[in-house]
Amino acid sequence: MSKSKAKHDIDPLTRLAIKHGTDKWGPHFYTPLYHELFSRLRHRPIRLLEIGVGGYELATVGGASLTMWAEYFPHGQITGIDIAEKRLTLPPRVRLFRGSQVDPTFLKTVCDERGPFDIIIDDGSHVPQHVVASFEALFPAVVDGGSYLIEDIQTAFWPSFGGSVFDGGATMKLAQTIIECLNHAEIAVADRARRFPAFAKQIKSLRAFHNLLVVEKGDNSEPSNFGYDLNNPHASRAEQSINQELRSAPTAEGLANLAGLYLRAGQPEKAREVCDKALSQWPANGELLIAAHGAATWQNDVLAGIHYLERLCQIEPDNAALQATLAKARTRLKQ
Repeated sequence: MSKSKAKHDIDPLTRLAIKHGTDKWGPHFYTPLYHELFSRLRHRPIRLLEIGVGGYELATVGGASLTMWAEYFPHGQITGIDIAEKRLTLPPRVRLFRGSQVDPTFLKTVCDERGPFDIIIDDGSHVPQHVVASFEALFPAVVDGGSYLIEDIQTAFWPSFGGSVFDGGATMKLAQTIIECLNHAEIAVADRARRFPAFAKQIKSLRAFHNLLVVEKGDNSEPSNFGYDLNNPHASRAEQSINQELRSAPTAEGLANLAGLYLRAGQPEKAREVCDKALSQWPANGELLIAAHGAATWQNDVLAGIHYLERLCQIEPDNAALQATLAKARTRLKQ
């Protein structure tokens, strides 16, 4: 491979990481992922906060990644915080604050002055309890569509950092909580009394990479498909889009799915209406008959349910389970 080809294969952020000497490439493998995640933001006036400046207790050492970010985001505002005193020469769009990542008063001051943030990166102490405290304090300061990143999560499994090789300690408990928040609507179906953190409906996604967690902030108010509510904006938008498409290009399968959606929403009348109209055009479609049978069962209309089952049995006369269901329905009608 030629030198020009090798250089071309390095993404712009990794090239800057090499230039400025940050360990986000080499010791770690973050920058290609970060470029993939953030390239769309590169020329926007984003606000980025990074916990941990680098250089440990040395006042004149550190700031490599902050300089990298300032060059990568030429219109961005870059903020760094570190518990140690730092005397660094940094680009004019970079500002440093000294304080602890577990001090909520300090963090609020930073957020009030420099936030809200499009990107927050925790490259601080990597102590699991600190990771959790920082997330709880700072995630509210992330804009909708923004990202909160936790680096070096290997320490979750290292006892020397307060982690646990058995269960990942506090960091993995945080990850579990985030996953539960993603699925709050599903959990509520089984446990109405369950309580979630205030940010539950703002967790849009969680992505896990080697030593890295990426939490995206956004709307997480989609309903459970077992607690479907057509008044929910997501459900309403889905219903409208399905109806719009099927009006111009109807299919038996699409209409059966629409009927199933109405059943999930507790509207069997609408489901029956959709099915019966569609069955006039596709009288032997199994999916429509199943949906129609489901609606009739919901309405406790045993006779109609038998009618749909009989039509299904005509399609699959050798289906023993279907025949048994039909026999059971007929017995119920006689009682």
